[in-house]
Amino acid sequence: METGYAVEKITDGLLELMEEMPFKEITVSDIVRRAEVGRASFYRHFDSKEAVVRHHLAKLLKEWGREFEAAGRPEELGPTLLRHFYGHKHFYLLLHRCSLSHYLLDAIRAKMELDNKTDSEAYSLSWFAGALYGFVDEWMRRGMITSPDELEAMSRENSE
Repeated sequence: METGYAVEKITDGLLELMEEMPFKEITVSDIVRRAEVGRASFYRHFDSKEAVVRHHLAKLLKEWGREFEAAGRPEELGPTLLRHFYGHKHFYLLLHRCSLSHYLLDAIRAKMELDNKTDSEAYSLSWFAGALYGFVDEWMRRGMITSPDELEAMSRENSE
């Protein structure tokens, strides 16, 4: 079985199970049965079900990073990120519903490589990471009903 294929099957299996039952009740046996892969395949790629979620989240954020870089304009950071979250709304709402949205903060902080920054850089970036996470977490709490365009319009209104 190809590495990418197994990881995809395991991820899809876990996400399906997260729709059906509480995350803490899902076992590796449940995941491999749903994914139709062997237990060894699971452990070859992941050390826990949490690692599967973190891997998928990192993959999605990496995709966004490529989109942002392709836009080529720093002012597109917010709009491209909002569109990313909205485009993967189902996953982010599932993450929130399973009380795992804190993984998003962890992923944002990791992306910013805070451990490699000076104190002043780390504090500034940490503040930004927390603010971004707080904003997205509130959006998830509200069901992500508001579109990215509506959020941008609200932001413009509040800054005037």
